[in-house]
Amino acid sequence: METKTEKKQTLRGFDLELRENPSKEVQAVYDWSSETFGFIPNLTKLLSGSEATLLSYIHAQWNLDKIGSLSPEENNIVQLSIAVENECKYCTAGHTLAGKVFFGSAEEDLAALRSKTALSSEKFDALRAFAISVYQKHGRVNDTELEAFRNAGYNNAQALDVITNIAVKVISNFANQLAINEVDEPMQPFTEGLEVFKTDYR
Repeated sequence: METKTEKKQTLRGFDLELRENPSKEVQAVYDWSSETFGFIPNLTKLLSGSEATLLSYIHAQWNLDKIGSLSPEENNIVQLSIAVENECKYCTAGHTLAGKVFFGSAEEDLAALRSKTALSSEKFDALRAFAISVYQKHGRVNDTELEAFRNAGYNNAQALDVITNIAVKVISNFANQLAINEVDEPMQPFTEGLEVFKTDYR
């Protein structure tokens, strides 16, 4: 008699499985993830519980990468900064790994982003400060903060791309916390040191 295999789920019952008979759009995300990372992350599996959520997240990421006005490293700086601000272990680990493997970020900069200390570049420091302020103040930064961002060498298009980076991290950070997602094995070494996060979630 064949036994039914239980589906893998998060602690709160969200599926961590690939969708059966996915649409071509979702399948494209699965294929891209496999080719890019060598595996399909639990975040992708979690978000694919809603096709609209998965595609909103991944298409925004692709747009930032392909046609955005910030460099891939700068996008990652914003996203890692927001992950740390949200105390999201999953995304903090993921963006640390991404900075190290894909974007050539200096080890000291990744450590500084995680510990909220000074980065090696004043421009990167200005980017992080602006992103955190936009996030914390719901976009209502003051003139001084906006001018500091501009004076660091950034422009209005890049200010808007900061908001897009924040938006994608709100999707992933909040989804991980809502579901209590499981950190993928390749990312687990990068959770070391995150015990300082006060959250009991992920």
